Amino acid sequence: MIFWRILDNNLYSVKEVKRLGFEKSEKLRIPDEYLEQQEFTVLRTAWGIGDWGVISAMPRLLKEKYPNCKVYIPSKKLIKKLFNVDTNVMYDIFQNNPYINEFKDEIKGEIFHDQYRIYDNNTPDIPLLEQILKFWQFNSNEYNDSQPEIYWSNEEKKLGDYIIKKHCKEDFGCLLISNRFGTQHGKFDSKSYNRDTKNISRILKENNIPYFYWSYKPLNETPFNFINKALNLRHINLRIQLYIKSKAKLNIGNQCGTNHMVVRYSKVYESQRQFPLEHNYVKGEIYL
Repeated sequence: MIFWRILDNNLYSVKEVKRLGFEKSEKLRIPDEYLEQQEFTVLRTAWGIGDWGVISAMPRLLKEKYPNCKVYIPSKKLIKKLFNVDTNVMYDIFQNNPYINEFKDEIKGEIFHDQYRIYDNNTPDIPLLEQILKFWQFNSNEYNDSQPEIYWSNEEKKLGDYIIKKHCKEDFGCLLISNRFGTQHGKFDSKSYNRDTKNISRILKENNIPYFYWSYKPLNETPFNFINKALNLRHINLRIQLYIKSKAKLNIGNQCGTNHMVVRYSKVYESQRQFPLEHNYVKGEIYL
């Protein structure tokens, strides 16, 4: 893996590393001079919904510790310039967030992004945001409330409620089967397939309610076509999907970042793929 430095809107390769971040025994932390400026940038050097979602509480936690600070998110234009990646994931996660001051096209000075983190060799399963905020000189009581969060507009809530009411009259669940289902390292794995199938089927059968669902291939080509289907979410705006999922009695699926986003609001079961989870561990998830 490459450790990156971002300075004055330019990306520099520092060195190749076996693990991103710094072991706690190294006692490295963010410079006091940077914190004194009170202008902070939140940036993830990965591009999945879950990648950005797991740090979504960072703007609020920064504002709680530094009430007068400004918090910025790199814009689509800046991400494209730095990484040559065309993505809207920043807006999917941080749109309507009251703790964000601005999406910025240019950011002068240093950006202390997600690779600046403190890990503990003796305790691998520590949420990524907590590792990052340790580097930012937070105490444990200041980052304890680190679960992902999202802020919907009234219009988004209204549309989500309309869809829910149209398709369900009582409790409902959400099923998510991503292309990581039954895989290891991006390839089909029979042991993982059998484990995922068994874990997910058990929860579905124990909770016989209607399910909104999203599947990377037609549901009738998966082992889960037996569910009571409420609605296929595939063609619905992602933020509306997340709102619907937040209102579900439960969410169930293979290990996938999208489900991480609703653990604060709904019971979330995931069939675990990674052992150990390390920085992908999310507080409150029920790992199967």
